[in-house]
Formats: sequence, C-alpha cells, structure tokens
Amino acid sequence: MGHLVLVTGSSSGIGLATAIACAAAGHRVIATMRRPEKAGALLAAAGARGVTLEIEQLDVAAASAPDRIREILQKHGPAYALVNNAGIAVGGAFEEQADGDVRAQFETNVFGLMAVTRAVLPAMRGAGRGRIVNVSSISGLVGLPGVSAYAATKHAVEGFSEALRWEVAPFGVHVCLVEPGTFKTEIFYENQRRGAHVSLDGPYGAMTRAIEQIVLKDAAKAPPPAPVAAAILRLIDDPSPPFRTLVGRDARALVALRRVIPDRLFATGIRRLVSAPRSR
Repeated sequence: MGHLVLVTGSSSGIGLATAIACAAAGHRVIATMRRPEKAGALLAAAGARGVTLEIEQLDVAAASAPDRIREILQKHGPAYALVNNAGIAVGGAFEEQADGDVRAQFETNVFGLMAVTRAVLPAMRGAGRGRIVNVSSISGLVGLPGVSAYAATKHAVEGFSEALRWEVAPFGVHVCLVEPGTFKTEIFYENQRRGAHVSLDGPYGAMTRAIEQIVLKDAAKAPPPAPVAAAILRLIDDPSPPFRTLVGRDARALVALRRVIPDRLFATGIRRLVSAPRSR
C-alpha cells in the first residue's frame, strides 16, 4: 500500500499530472483544487490511466485553509507527502501591476503554501516522517523581466524551503524543491493573467510584446508536464531525496549560464532579447 499524498492545485497542469502519476504508482492521492467543478480533466485522466483518487475543495489562499486541511486529514488520515503546487502568475512589468495583482500572487504562492505546510506538519512530526515538495520555478533562481512579482514569490519559496528544511529534518521530515522550466500548462493559456494596468501602448509596451511572443512561442513547443510529475514522484519515493531538482533543458541551461557568465554579459543578453524588434 502506498503513502497518502496531498496535492494542491490539481485541476490542471503540473498538479494534475502529479496526482495521476502518484496514483498510478500506488499511492493514495487527495487531489485538492479551488473549484472542484473544474475536475473534469483530472477525472478523465484518472479514467484513462485506470486509477482512482479523492477530490477535495481547497483554496490555499483562504483564511480557512488550515482548518480545511485539518478537516481533509481527519477524513482521509495523516498525509505522508504534501505537494505544494497551487500557484498563480500575473504577467507584466511591476509598475503596471496593481497592489492586488502582487498581493494575490503572494497570498497563493507564498502565504498559502506556508499555511498548508504548517497545517500538515504536526502530524508529520508526530509520525517521525514526511515529505514536503514545494513546486518552485526557474523564476525562483533567475529573475527575468515581465514576471518580477512572480519571481519574487518563487524566490521567497526557495528561501523558506531552505530554512524549513533544517528545522524539520530532526523529525524525519524532508523538504524538497522542484524547479521546472517551461512546460505546456494552462498558466500560458486559459489561466494566463496580466497586471491590471498593463498596456501594450504604454512605456513597457514594446518589452511586454516581445516577452509575450517569446513566452507563447516557447510554450507552444514545450513538452507536457509529465517530467515534472515524474520528478516529484521520485522525491516522494526516494528515502534520501535531493533538496533541489531542476526539471527541463531550458531550466538547466539558464541556470548554468547564469552561474558562469559575468553579470554584465548576462544582462546584455536579456536586454537584447526583450528589445529585439518583432512583428506585432
């Protein structure tokens, strides 16, 4: 019998793929999502793989999230693994994002992740074992233009995870980070969001157009998120998991370049990339 695995943000993308991969590996999966009425794709994928899982409503950014987690765990039992996947990204230059845009990203990507983590830790600590997998991003390692607030949230997740790792290790709880590059998920399509004040004719318009063309081009040829789900599954099953796992050729290449190329040259490349003339 596998472990009980709780996955947040399971209605699409990495969360959906992770829930299916864990269930197919024999784990008991609680797939949570803010809107359970959007579970159709997950249920279809589960049917296609011949697996079952439990679906529960959870808005990680809600003040009631910790109580909701406790209700879920009382119903299904203590979780061995938590996959903190729920997240949002709002595109656009920082100056063109409203306070609400920035706060929404922090409420979901950082404070929601923290609240859910705090809610599961007592049982993990009491059991003397557990696995917390935080889904970060390449944006947690390299800040790029057009996603400054999102990058700030993922840098926060990186720092939080590294410190939490040492706090809970004496209790047999492992904290791991997964840092994906670009994969084909709804964050680039149905779930794409722009800052409230983003204007393609404004002072950042040329940069925004260039970035959006690059992102959509990369997303169109990106693979589905199965490799990310596979990496998360390995972290859950590995008795001694690594702390950081980069997933995707683009992620590994960008991190390698950032480490070996002098900052001035790296900055020059980024400026050229986002300022190159492109057709509208």
